[in-house]
Amino acid sequence: MKIYKRKRPLAAVAALAIAAVLLGGCCSMFRKKAPPPAPPAPPQAAVAVPVSGTELDLANIEKVRLGDTLKAYPVNRYVDPRDPNVLHEAHLVYRKETAASWNLSPHAPTAIPLGPVLAVSDPAEKPAPGNADIEQRMNAQTRLMAALTEQNETLVAEVARLHRELARTREPPGNTTK
Repeated sequence: MKIYKRKRPLAAVAALAIAAVLLGGCCSMFRKKAPPPAPPAPPQAAVAVPVSGTELDLANIEKVRLGDTLKAYPVNRYVDPRDPNVLHEAHLVYRKETAASWNLSPHAPTAIPLGPVLAVSDPAEKPAPGNADIEQRMNAQTRLMAALTEQNETLVAEVARLHRELARTREPPGNTTK
């Protein structure tokens, strides 16, 4: 019996390993790409649930916080100082004069203790004038108008007299008639 010697066993093993790797790549299954993830849903706006006593109405908001004060400035046409090839058309520029701030003097009614009774007075509120006040003011206006009318008539008469005297002084000296 003959014993065969193996020649180059390492070379054969290496060749088989390379062939297995190369052929294994050809046998791999075709894999589909996963579909791209769906775009995220638009964020839903949070719905504010009204809670009694937590929001101010528009009439009272200025008593708590003052808003921005904006002022508009008109600007005429001009050439851009950075680029002489650009012309700016006339437009408005808005400037924030004062920022929003807390109202520290809301003109709230002031409580004045008057002994056992508590009266509330609002310094910003003035009482409506009575009939006597209105009649007194109208009489004063009538007297003032009468005085102005009398002064106007006096001034018109004086201007007419001055015009006559001016015309008399412009006449030649030989034509004076009295």
